[in-house]
Amino acid sequence: MKKKLAVPLIFCIALLVACSDDDTRKETTSGYKFSNTNYKKYKNDNDTMGTDRRYGDFGYVRHEYKGENTKPLSANKIPKMDRQKLADMITDMAVRLPNIKDMAVLVTDEEVLMAYETTSKNRMAIADNVKRTAFSVVPRYYHVYVSDKKGMIGKLEQYRSVNYDTDNAEGIIDRLIKEMKQSPQGYKVSDGENPNGEMKGENENMSNTDMNRKK
Repeated sequence: MKKKLAVPLIFCIALLVACSDDDTRKETTSGYKFSNTNYKKYKNDNDTMGTDRRYGDFGYVRHEYKGENTKPLSANKIPKMDRQKLADMITDMAVRLPNIKDMAVLVTDEEVLMAYETTSKNRMAIADNVKRTAFSVVPRYYHVYVSDKKGMIGKLEQYRSVNYDTDNAEGIIDRLIKEMKQSPQGYKVSDGENPNGEMKGENENMSNTDMNRKK
């Protein structure tokens, strides 16, 4: 009699284990899809997560051209990039690169200036890694300049309060860039761009535009 009960008993145990495994899989899948319980925990651990779960982890916005958005934006409502946050993001990423001891970043309206100290003797490779960190997050029209020259971090810090109301602000930035370019700048960004992301003849065209503006 006991032998006859053994088979059904084993079958029931196996069935319970299978159900348990199935429940585990469901919980795992639910976690992957951000169930309410798991999402709350995930959100607390990840400050960058949004709170509107109608959408996934991607950003998506649609604007239809009608009504209020047919009017030009007033000057105080034009979207502006937070350069301080951008500089902080780039610095935080770049200082984590291998062989980087210290890092300072200055962001203007179209340039990123990066000064750093490194323990590596391969200056070209380090310059390329540092530069590409900035290129990975800034708009495509930005140019990036790097320098491992001693004292350059202090120079960038001196000019952190410069703005476009400062006398000869463009000249100050141009001189900084010229000095920084004495250090390795890494490899060219693409076949049509130099190591700083400048296209052929771009500097000359910009200089001519500035000269014509001053006339």
